[in-house]
Amino acid sequence: MWSSASFISIENLTNSTWKFVIKPNDNFKYTPGQFVQIKIKNVIRSYSIASYNSSENIFELLIVKLEGGVMSKILFEEINESDKLEIKGPLGRFTLPEKIDGDIFLICTGTGFAPFRSMLQYIIQNNILTQRIYLIFGTRRRDNLLCYDEIIDMQSDISSLKYIPVLSRENWEGKSGYVHDQYLNILNQENPTKPIFYLCGWRNMVREARNNLKELGFESKKIKLEIYD
Repeated sequence: MWSSASFISIENLTNSTWKFVIKPNDNFKYTPGQFVQIKIKNVIRSYSIASYNSSENIFELLIVKLEGGVMSKILFEEINESDKLEIKGPLGRFTLPEKIDGDIFLICTGTGFAPFRSMLQYIIQNNILTQRIYLIFGTRRRDNLLCYDEIIDMQSDISSLKYIPVLSRENWEGKSGYVHDQYLNILNQENPTKPIFYLCGWRNMVREARNNLKELGFESKKIKLEIYD
């Protein structure tokens, strides 16, 4: 069932990715990791919720501009703050376990980062004790890293969080290459405890990571997927 909402803030995060803050007219409760459908001018798209705030009835979306995309044209060229839209949700089961008793790998590319930001905000706001959390975020260049300073700061609030940004098209002081080398190195060197894997982002990355993990003997139920086309 569709319900009404409004854009209350629009912010450029990078040249191609914007943050849209949306306020539903009705009370909107969701679990970190879920997604929402939005409808504008009868165009419908699904986006992961990129925030968690239990005290305010708002949520954030991180959306990349796709050249030639119908919804991208609407969002990046026509929408203004206070404009209306319709929403449906929350939807999806790409969520944390009720009890976190093992290490968590959050592996993403591009705006596949969005649901993990929501999960981390939830962990901080609820003072949840966790085992090790590895956030491995792959993108092309440094200026494509979303919410970089925010995630760096989160490491002060979540002592078990290890943030590993990886750039594939630029040399820098951090890791270069692809996300696969990073989680494979951790699995080989750090002997994680009862790990669970969340894969979100470009289809090829998700498929390769899933295949790699299954070849290492991890069960499918321990590998959760969300694919962005």
